[in-house]
Amino acid sequence: MRKPLKITLITILALFILLGAMLGYLLWFVATPPKLTSALKQQVPKFINCHYEIGEVEITFFRTFPKFGIRANDLILINPVPGAPTDTLAAIDEVVGTVDISAWFKNNELVVDELICKNSAVTIFNDSLGHSNFDVVVYSSEDTVATTFIAGLNNIQFENVDFRYVDNSLKTKVLIDDLYGTLSGSFVSGTLISDISIDNSIITVGYSGENYLDRAATSLKLVSEISVSPMSVNIKEASGSIASLPVFAEGLLKEDTVTGDLLFDVDYQIKESQADQILSMVPTSYSSYFDGITLGGNVAVDGTIKGTYSQSTMPIFGVNLQFNDAKAAYRGIPLQLHDLNGQLEISTDGMTDSLTYVSIKNLTGKTPLSSFAVTGGVKQLFSDISCDLLTDADLTLDEFNVFIPDSLNFSIKGKAKGQVSTVFTMQQIENMAFEKMKIAGNVLFSTLDATYDSISVTANSAKMKFALPNSKAGSKTTTFLSADIIAKKMNVSLADTLEATLGGAHVIIESSDFRDSTRIPDAICSFTVDSLWGKSDTISVAMNLASGRVRVQARDDAPENARVQLSGRVRHVDAVMGQSKMVVNKVDLNTEILSDKKEKDPILQWMPTGTIGLENGLLSMNGFYYPIEIPAISIGFSPQTVMFKEGRLKIDKSDFQLVGAINNVLPYYRGDSILRGNLKFNSATTDILQLMTMTNGIGYEEEVDSVPKNAGSGPYMVPKGIDVTLDVDVKNASFGVDSAKNIRGSVRVSDGILLLDELKFSIPATRMQVTAMYRTPRKNHLFLGIDLHMLDVQIEELLQMVPDIDSMMPMLRSFRGEGEFHMAAETYLDSMYRFKKSTLRGAASIKGENLVLLDGETFTEIAKTLKFNKKTENRVDSLSAEFTIFRNEIDIYPFLIVMDKYKAVVAGRHNLDMSFDYHISVVDCPLPLKLGVDVKGKIDDLSYKLAPCRYAEFYRPSSRRVVENKQLELRKMIHDELVKRVKEP
Repeated sequence: MRKPLKITLITILALFILLGAMLGYLLWFVATPPKLTSALKQQVPKFINCHYEIGEVEITFFRTFPKFGIRANDLILINPVPGAPTDTLAAIDEVVGTVDISAWFKNNELVVDELICKNSAVTIFNDSLGHSNFDVVVYSSEDTVATTFIAGLNNIQFENVDFRYVDNSLKTKVLIDDLYGTLSGSFVSGTLISDISIDNSIITVGYSGENYLDRAATSLKLVSEISVSPMSVNIKEASGSIASLPVFAEGLLKEDTVTGDLLFDVDYQIKESQADQILSMVPTSYSSYFDGITLGGNVAVDGTIKGTYSQSTMPIFGVNLQFNDAKAAYRGIPLQLHDLNGQLEISTDGMTDSLTYVSIKNLTGKTPLSSFAVTGGVKQLFSDISCDLLTDADLTLDEFNVFIPDSLNFSIKGKAKGQVSTVFTMQQIENMAFEKMKIAGNVLFSTLDATYDSISVTANSAKMKFALPNSKAGSKTTTFLSADIIAKKMNVSLADTLEATLGGAHVIIESSDFRDSTRIPDAICSFTVDSLWGKSDTISVAMNLASGRVRVQARDDAPENARVQLSGRVRHVDAVMGQSKMVVNKVDLNTEILSDKKEKDPILQWMPTGTIGLENGLLSMNGFYYPIEIPAISIGFSPQTVMFKEGRLKIDKSDFQLVGAINNVLPYYRGDSILRGNLKFNSATTDILQLMTMTNGIGYEEEVDSVPKNAGSGPYMVPKGIDVTLDVDVKNASFGVDSAKNIRGSVRVSDGILLLDELKFSIPATRMQVTAMYRTPRKNHLFLGIDLHMLDVQIEELLQMVPDIDSMMPMLRSFRGEGEFHMAAETYLDSMYRFKKSTLRGAASIKGENLVLLDGETFTEIAKTLKFNKKTENRVDSLSAEFTIFRNEIDIYPFLIVMDKYKAVVAGRHNLDMSFDYHISVVDCPLPLKLGVDVKGKIDDLSYKLAPCRYAEFYRPSSRRVVENKQLELRKMIHDELVKRVKEP
């Protein structure tokens, strides 16, 4: 810029010198054009060292007296320089100048009253090495511009002048076509004080191959002071229009006397104009930023140019854009912006990122249905554009559906209002590098209606606060994203299969980068829900006051699989599944679930471990006769074990508490092993028949008829596939019309076998202890092995409780009183629990003291035969008998009856068809003669015959311990049966 100004001044001075030379010759010669032209041609080489051509020169002295004028045409200066666009430095069709001669002689002032240059072309060129085509003036040692030299410039006019300035060293060009303008002012002490006016000229300004003005129609009025050395341009006022844009400028340009660089301090302004006109002024290299953008409305521009212009630096251009009701559209986006108002501040040197930025000050605008306001800044415009923006928006979401690809099958309606802050670069946007961006916002949704494929979500009101990255992460790995969502009411549906409604929901989510498809994302979700209702087919769930936390992450030992941690609490649950219902007032859950993609079974793919607690629950199941009340239950669970820490349940008349563990859960589900468990079963009241109804037939391939409510028909089929031992402590129990108290002992269900191990209890008639094995291979082929011990039992009640004993020892019906009964037996039963006599094996014993022998036909006949004393009450002092059972036969081992003064030994055999073969020997009596009697025949046709005593006077029967032996057999049988059913876990 420094050189063109100097060139201009030198050129004007050269013209002045030429005019002076012409004037000198006019004073000495006759001023005819031929002579004047010839003389001038002889003098020009003294001032110009390039090739020149002069057409004709004439004076206008008489016409302009006292002012002196000269006119010349066809002036040409040619100075070839390699690389220049043309060899011609200047080609002037006509030039007319007028000089005030009196001012020259009186005041030594050169006053040019008029200089008119018409139809001319000037080309100024400077190559990259500093070689120029305008260095054509011949200097002498006396050539100086004296500080006292004064030149007046009253009227300099340019008409149809083409000006070309090309400087390769500065990569700059200035092209002016059809220049029409005027210049007036003065040149005093090396300073040009000027008032320049340019009308309707075409200007092109370029730098480094880029046109910053491209044939812009320009009209300009410039008031300035220009100094030659050191060079400076003080623009006091510059106003006019460039490409129809009204412009204004003022400021200072000056030369750095040390470096020779040009220093700028200029203010400029483009008054409010059409936005598309200003956009058309954007250089081509920057137009890509606006490719496809259409602007309308009014925009005002003002700014500054400050700094140093040199071969390596550019001044800082400050640009303030003021939008007033502007419009904008982008090709390919049907959504147009209008009512754009606000301010943009741009600062740049055109090449350095660190010195370039865009500041957005409250830029507001509208779409057809939405509005927004943006503040912030943009940096790094020449590399990776960086944005730091704060956006306030009030959006109607419906109009943004046009941006959603049809392939996503997603649509959204409603309103969204809030504030979003974003920090990102364009490269991050192109690469979807969200992990490097900073995005945070707080948005309020209203009348939201979103649909994705078959999923639909509606909400009257919802708030969402989100941040990316998550600066307050709950773990080191969930720093990618956080979201805080509050919804008063939200409805969710999945086609026709699922409906759900959430009320008062508050959800906090934080996550790792879930876009990484090579690993499972780490996500944490904390939530509270005032109410939740859901329905799918015949299943519905209603919950109140739910809260919890869910975390999903990759497993440490198997990163390809997920680890889910869930903890939560629900105050009330009301669920319906078909005809089954469940109501729970409190649920506590704490679990960890590990996934395994290798498993094909969906259930086996998710293995849970944790605890669950229920309080005040009520469960009604379809096909189950009684509701299940759950006062409290606390369960710990894992793939292998279910641990009942506390399990209080109530089923109709039964209430019980379970404490213990169920093992082999996973192998049982896979079919590799049976389910095993050890539980403590404590109960205040238990209905045994109901429990049998609940467990009847579990694990059988074919459905087994359940025991009816009154247990009137059908056998109990012991569950298969499980091996559970109950340590029983029951205060009161009922079995139909019978009852028992203080039941203690062990009950075991082992894969189709029911075992009672030393089960002790009391019934109204006696205290009992039972060890038994009940096996149900088939419905009509049941096995029973039993060791029954009754203490202090009334004999007549014993016969009522165990009617089959009457068939085994029919004589017991003749006794009354309290005794001890012990029996060990085994047999197969049919479906009505009747003995299969061919399988019956057993042994029994009965002991009693102070029994009463009832009168009867049998006793009367025996007493008469043996000469017993007849008393009103036949009291038996003691009785101790043992017998064995084998199929239909019952063998009565010799036993002693002591009655009054008589002692008798009784032994024999009878069959279940009630045929008898007994012998009674009196071994001690008051009579001198001791007799025996044989009793034979059917129960209704017995014969009584005297017979010799088979047992001596002092014979006393000893215990055969047949019951103990049978007990041992039964124990071994149970052991062998259990061993046979053992399956490895």
